[in-house]
Amino acid sequence: MPYKDPEKQREYNRQNYERNTYLRKQQQSAYRKDRRLNVLRHYSSDDPACSCCGESTYEFLVIDHIEGGGTTHRKQIKEPIERWLIRNNYPEGYRVLCENCNSSYGRFGYCPHKHQ
Repeated sequence: MPYKDPEKQREYNRQNYERNTYLRKQQQSAYRKDRRLNVLRHYSSDDPACSCCGESTYEFLVIDHIEGGGTTHRKQIKEPIERWLIRNNYPEGYRVLCENCNSSYGRFGYCPHKHQ
């Protein structure tokens, strides 16, 4: 016990806990981003991009279920899709789309980029 005074020890423990919690969250965030990038690369190319319009901004890209049913599938697996895809050895039937193209396929069944 570094401190003989219990109040100082409690304060030290609290600060240490907060510092470790912050570091752990940073590490987890970096790990999740890396995992997501690996999945995006697998389903597109070395430089992930939307397979419809070519958008390549990381924050806009999502994994799309080619045959639809993504909402039902996410409810069944109850975990992030990236983790599930890795654990199941990157199964077929998925692609990388941007949020706009994915939304259009979900709402209208087609994307304006391909339906012009």
